[in-house]
Amino acid sequence: MNKNILVVDDEDIQANIIADILQKEHYTVEKAYSAEEAMRIAVKTDFSVVLVDLKMPGMGGLGLLSTLKERGSGSNIIIMTAYGTIETAVEAMKKGAFDYITKPFSKDELLLNIARAVESYNLYRQNVQLKEELKFLSADRKLVGSSGQMQKVYELIDKVAAGGSVNVLITGESGTGKELIAREIHARSPRSDMPFIAVNCSAIPETLLESELFGYEKGAFTGAVSRRDGTFKRANGGSIFLDEIADMPLSMQAKLLRVIQDREVTPIGGGEAVKVDVWIISATNRNIEDTVKKNTFREDLYYRLNVVPIHVPPLRERKEDIPELVDFIVKKLNEKLKRNVTSLPNSVISRIMEYSFPGNVRELENMLERAFILAGDGAPSLEHFPMFHVQRNGVDLEKPVSLKLISSQARKLAEAEAIEEALRETNWNRVRASKLLGIDYKTLRKKIAEFDIQPRYSSGERKKS
Repeated sequence: MNKNILVVDDEDIQANIIADILQKEHYTVEKAYSAEEAMRIAVKTDFSVVLVDLKMPGMGGLGLLSTLKERGSGSNIIIMTAYGTIETAVEAMKKGAFDYITKPFSKDELLLNIARAVESYNLYRQNVQLKEELKFLSADRKLVGSSGQMQKVYELIDKVAAGGSVNVLITGESGTGKELIAREIHARSPRSDMPFIAVNCSAIPETLLESELFGYEKGAFTGAVSRRDGTFKRANGGSIFLDEIADMPLSMQAKLLRVIQDREVTPIGGGEAVKVDVWIISATNRNIEDTVKKNTFREDLYYRLNVVPIHVPPLRERKEDIPELVDFIVKKLNEKLKRNVTSLPNSVISRIMEYSFPGNVRELENMLERAFILAGDGAPSLEHFPMFHVQRNGVDLEKPVSLKLISSQARKLAEAEAIEEALRETNWNRVRASKLLGIDYKTLRKKIAEFDIQPRYSSGERKKS
């Protein structure tokens, strides 16, 4: 819970008395003796409440209120006013003040107003967090699996969640559920009532990543028509999940390292650093040790992020979890698609257990959902799993064998292998791979979708999805 309070009063005796009362009630208090000084302090720290005197030299209380609101501050602002200026205080509330309190006020009156404002602010922060997570939560996803490998993962989750501060690096192939684990760690930690914000470092262009993480001031660049808080500030007090961290550009790695060391961020176009308390959980599906050796990832940042490593095993290494996963996904699909499938045929389960799942749990989910859709109102059967028809030497064992069919399947397998090899050689860069194959980018994308090509991993190397 954020209990940071900023007291703004040009009378130092009054400011000190108020600060002393609040500190005895375990609030964290900072003082400012002018609106201008308050602005300099407010850009560095998130305050749940700003308690400001209405009448002060210079900018004054109303000016401070307007400026804070223009800059997007979420702090609840309480105006302190004398009896004769109540009408002005009411006007301040119309401009966004949380409440006003009339001087002279009692200790109990002060504490009651501050408690209400702090509670309101923290409810606001929790509401923002819930809205950000609504899409994820609506999918009703959770960690599933009771294999020995997953039990070790659960044990590590419990250990790191207890402290809520040690940086965690989650590794594993694409589709293994690394974000699920990050969210589970956050949910079990003391920070669970604060924001959890996920950022995919490979999905955001390098030119936009800095502004996404650190924010920017109005006019910092073309198109910056208003001030915007970055992810680190929005996640203050909570957790930030940096997915695909190995794909972060070197220039950004240096800035991230500085944030970890100094616990503060500087928005683009702003000279004032902002203090942040954010738990960093990161993840990658690449062999990050190799990127360190190749000097594409900073070694000092790697050791900062990899305080506690958690490796998520691929599905092919924990096949005993598949029946449990299938049951869970089938129940979820029944609810989503309004079906009533109680179980899948043994022939389907048998083939699922034999499958290698290069796309891991995500591929299993997609496979089952596609089968549900193809089956219409009935229960899925083997014919609704086309990926199982080319499994042994390119021959479909579920249908009569013909030379035409063998030839067609051999061609498709050859194309798929050539495409996968080109993607592997270009580190799964589709533009470069299309040039290597001598085909246009759209054709490559169509082929990847047709053959359901997923990133595969050789020993000692993980590739980008």
